[in-house]
Amino acid sequence: MIHDENTNNKLLVLFVLEKLEMPVSEDLLLEMCSIDNNWIPYLYCKQVINEIIQSGLATKISSQSSRTPLVSLTSDGRICLAHFYNDIPLSTQDEVKEFVKQHRINYRKKQEFISDYFKNNDGSYTVSLKIMEVTQTLIDLKLVVATRAIATSIAANWNEKAPEVYRMLYEQLVEN
Repeated sequence: MIHDENTNNKLLVLFVLEKLEMPVSEDLLLEMCSIDNNWIPYLYCKQVINEIIQSGLATKISSQSSRTPLVSLTSDGRICLAHFYNDIPLSTQDEVKEFVKQHRINYRKKQEFISDYFKNNDGSYTVSLKIMEVTQTLIDLKLVVATRAIATSIAANWNEKAPEVYRMLYEQLVEN
């Protein structure tokens, strides 16, 4: 069955959401579909995301891990995708599957491992490090450091080191 471009774009976004297997911010969805890949032009992608949310095929859910709501596939979206799954070209399916397989962890880290820093009145810097899940904060750690360079370094390393830091803290603080 041949659809118009808008319908094909909606199917593609639904397919991406299904393959991600996690709610994502609209910004990450746009990044994946329009910036990292040229699957859908940026402005059309924003429109498509809004249309699938308005039609109930996806929903926005509140999240502590993101300043903005996360987009998640609904059961109606899954049913719709199941009906039209074969209308998505196999080459597109394979491309999306491979991209998601290679990048899912990085997208998850962008949403779950949050770092920031700010300058204090005394000239030191406070680094804020968080590990978030969709509905709760797992860890919220603040460090005061002497220089901006140290603050920048800690914030930059957080995405890679967060799981290790969490595991170490948990093991040290929880009695067995």
